Amino acid sequence: MVEQFGDDVAAELWTRVPEALSTAIEREVNAHPTTTQATERVLANPRWPLPYEELVLFLGTLPGAEIISVPKSVYQLVVINGHVVVPWCYGQSARESMREAEVGRSFGRLARELLRRFGPPWRRSQTEAPLPLDAIDEREVSKICTAIAQIEPTPEVVIAGFAGAPHLGLVRACLGEIKSSDNGSLDWDHLDDLPLPPPVIPRPRRMRFP
Repeated sequence: MVEQFGDDVAAELWTRVPEALSTAIEREVNAHPTTTQATERVLANPRWPLPYEELVLFLGTLPGAEIISVPKSVYQLVVINGHVVVPWCYGQSARESMREAEVGRSFGRLARELLRRFGPPWRRSQTEAPLPLDAIDEREVSKICTAIAQIEPTPEVVIAGFAGAPHLGLVRACLGEIKSSDNGSLDWDHLDDLPLPPPVIPRPRRMRFP
């Protein structure tokens, strides 16, 4: 990460990225505390807006950060030192690092389009899950990618991957860059596991007496 962002920014990303992703999961769980299965589906949905929002809030104040957003869109991204940070929920278990996850298989339309435009040359895998038709998503992805394309020099894509579950919160966080292998498939290049933020200890309620 130091090579990509520099010493000072890398040190901030080391703690801010997990805090942002943890906050996104906590917000979702607190908003729907009794619907575990529904929350699991939300966390895995590439159009879930909270990770994008929290990464912008936590990273947008860093030196050199630029916020890219589209009106009335779930997508908002932060570009730092020539790198656009894209969230990706790759699993629900702490046992699996992002390095072990199959690159691209569960990427949404935004991550796929960013890699197609700004990532390394690659060919689509036969096992890559097809995306459902979604005119709204296609339009929003096209707009934000067009906005990012105006940045000079063209930014590289960094994946802020995470594993999380409703009853556990954030259980793994990673930052990784993607490279193209010799056969044209995608693989991880630089990848760092990030430290999880300390658990939030609820403050005891103050007793009230009549």
